[in-house]
Amino acid sequence: MNRTVEVLRIEMEGRWYAEELGSAASAISELYDLRFVLELMREDQRDWEVFYDELMHFPPFRRQWKRKLMRQQLMPNPFLPPSSVQFDVSQLSRLHEYLEPDERLEVRRLSYASPGASDLAGIGVIVGHVKDFVFKLIDRHDTRRQRELNDERTAVEIERMRIENARSFVALGRELGFSESEMRKLAAHVDDKQEVLIRLVDQKKLTGVSLGGDGQSTGPDES
Repeated sequence: MNRTVEVLRIEMEGRWYAEELGSAASAISELYDLRFVLELMREDQRDWEVFYDELMHFPPFRRQWKRKLMRQQLMPNPFLPPSSVQFDVSQLSRLHEYLEPDERLEVRRLSYASPGASDLAGIGVIVGHVKDFVFKLIDRHDTRRQRELNDERTAVEIERMRIENARSFVALGRELGFSESEMRKLAAHVDDKQEVLIRLVDQKKLTGVSLGGDGQSTGPDES
């Protein structure tokens, strides 16, 4: 994982109460923590895949592979050491405990005004995922307002987008072998954090998100 630090700028307007600011910061931080831990688990998985690939080229494993015994003996890697993260879906609010101090999301600047901004620094690839996630919430609000969509059909579409946004944020869990039950719990956790941000977007308090702290809002990354 690239450990380059990137700055996430959250653009704010209007009158904020202390609990709103705290809730927004906590929601964004927990989204960051969750994505970081999932990426960390994938990194562990890739490291072990490389290890086993190299292992199969050494005796006696190479001879066993030729006899077609390797797959039965090694798959699904019964002696594979556990991931560096012991993931427990019932402890999602404590994922920050797996992060080193310089990996956690850090407040770099807070400018309270209308407009104001909060700059949060973290590992670039994770910050990028969080930025895309929050951007979709803001874009969803703008699209609804522009089209003046208030009918029942639109409400269903907005809910679909919300669910899809939550699921896409934790889609990596499926690659890591999470069960359907675990995936639902992950998505529900993300949706709880999403709800906090949606309220602020709908109140026109959370108005933009960008990378680099340059104040220029951008859309989701192409990658």
